[in-house]
Amino acid sequence: MDKAALIVNLDKKEAFTVAERAIEWFEARDKEYLIEKQAAFQLSKSERGADYQKIKNDADYIIIIGGDGTFLHSSHHFIGSDIPLLGINVGHLGFLTDVETEELTKALEMIDSNNYNIEKRMMLQVSHYRNNEKITSNYALNDYVINRSPDTHMLKIKLFINKELVNNFRGDGLIISTPTGSTAYSLSAGGPIINPHQIQAILITPICPHNLHLRPMVISDQENIRIKVDSDGRSVKGCADGRQQNEIVPGDEIYISGADKELSIIKLPDRTFYTIVKEKMNLA
Repeated sequence: MDKAALIVNLDKKEAFTVAERAIEWFEARDKEYLIEKQAAFQLSKSERGADYQKIKNDADYIIIIGGDGTFLHSSHHFIGSDIPLLGINVGHLGFLTDVETEELTKALEMIDSNNYNIEKRMMLQVSHYRNNEKITSNYALNDYVINRSPDTHMLKIKLFINKELVNNFRGDGLIISTPTGSTAYSLSAGGPIINPHQIQAILITPICPHNLHLRPMVISDQENIRIKVDSDGRSVKGCADGRQQNEIVPGDEIYISGADKELSIIKLPDRTFYTIVKEKMNLA
């Protein structure tokens, strides 16, 4: 992989410091590279600037410098492209941006010497129907979340799997996540941790269910989910990866399944999933 592209969180000063170090590494070795055009301007490298389409067309791999939010936002431009992404963490937890800033040079050298792995991460395909018509369709790398606003009473949620009614409950909402998203919002709501490298599955995690017996479910990525939500008419939102929000009104139906596209992520051999979990969860 000869040509890299840099995507930088524009709101984090440290992200630009890390980007400058990467640029120095590229230029010292006469490597080709691109920079997302807004970051390129701020780095005084406008001649290297490129929009997302050019990055998608020309880059062999992409380095995303920021937190997991930056990674999620940027990754949607490259779903199904086979261009692998490497996340450098200048955020907090960093399950997606799992390479720390002090490891940047090591990571670049390992990529340069072909000492890396590429993981294919499953995505969710989410379709929102109203009056039997599709009004939106989204992909999600982490999760799709249905949540009520603070001024809304508990939601009535009907959950169907493969056309069969599985549960009918009241609560604050529902999280449908991939194994990649099992360490995100779902984990905070009591869901299990799933190794995204080893397991293809869909995780269903209720948010504060009134039915105390209700627990998270793990189902096959080949199964199909349908969700119906009733509320008191106030705001209910459906959100894919924390960025694409749609209002859900009574009678709407949400269909979720494993997507036909994946996302490629660069993983360094010494950064296994369990190593990352141990570090991020302060287990060591």
